[in-house]
Amino acid sequence: MPNLDTAAPPMISVVIPTCDRRIKTRKCVDSLLTQDLESFEVIVVDDGSRDGTPDALSDIEDPRLHVLRNERNIGANASRNRGARHARADLVVFLDSDCIAEPGCLSNYLSAFTDPSVGAASGLVEDTPPRNVWELLFRGTHRFGTPGPISRICSANVCIRRSLLLGHEMEEDFSDNAVGEDGVVDTSFSGRCDEEGLFLAIRKAGWQVVAHPESKVDHDHPYDRRSLFKQAFHGGGAAAELVWKFRLRDRLDLIPLVAFWFCILPAVVLALVLSPWFLLLPVPFLLLQSVAVSYNEMARKGKTFPQLLRITPALVIYYHLRLAGYLLRRVQLLIGVRPIERIDPASFASGMPRPGSEVASA
Repeated sequence: MPNLDTAAPPMISVVIPTCDRRIKTRKCVDSLLTQDLESFEVIVVDDGSRDGTPDALSDIEDPRLHVLRNERNIGANASRNRGARHARADLVVFLDSDCIAEPGCLSNYLSAFTDPSVGAASGLVEDTPPRNVWELLFRGTHRFGTPGPISRICSANVCIRRSLLLGHEMEEDFSDNAVGEDGVVDTSFSGRCDEEGLFLAIRKAGWQVVAHPESKVDHDHPYDRRSLFKQAFHGGGAAAELVWKFRLRDRLDLIPLVAFWFCILPAVVLALVLSPWFLLLPVPFLLLQSVAVSYNEMARKGKTFPQLLRITPALVIYYHLRLAGYLLRRVQLLIGVRPIERIDPASFASGMPRPGSEVASA
């Protein structure tokens, strides 16, 4: 193994947080070690696995692979931050351990950073063919299929300048870490959204954030009814925490649904007192929600109309659970239950370099 203190830094460092994904982590690493990039390193951060995940990598004799182990589970983002601090390249790629990197995934990222104003590029995440209606519903959630500026990033497949990560780490302090009563992390679902703070800081510092679909991974995260509905509820709560912490506007995608339910009771009262026509009052909000969701599922997530019809019953439940999680956490934060420290938007990027002050090699 080369001396890391004297060896030239790699072009890209890949950081993979993992927990209890022995087989998938090995497949992910294998897909990376066959990439055509001239120089890179792979850093696996095992987050307290109990299934022998590090053992699955122990027979790989490749100096590009480094395995770090957390003594206890500290969460995916804390593990990503640890990996980024250990990284030596100017560009850091985060991959989820249930992803398989397609050929050229890493080398293709380099072209995104020929523009010195680009701070982050999010690659294409293609979900494996769905095995049930729940996986079909979630399919395409992390998909950026068109190059150009984007309004969020996806930590399952994203490349970020390391200098930005050292100036603003990923958020670690959200209240719900999906840990069961037995202390074991539930990896069957992902309900966070924790990359939002980093995205806001990068944009606040003046950097561009772009989609780069040329860098593609295949994502194999199984869902069943229980795990998907947990994801909806906890994801709604996480969205409320993000809105609160970063002083953002409330989620626009849920407003028509909220308006619909708030109109129900007045509409019924007015219909009983004045005219049955008042029962139509909530209908425009329901139609607006339906159009917005349908557009999101078909235009952004790539579903066909027959697929949309198939998932509609589950989709209705999914959005109501997401709304319930959002409203519950919003109320809790307002009354001081499990409080979260709020951040002044002016300080988002206080420790982050600006474009032109630091140019990463690519």
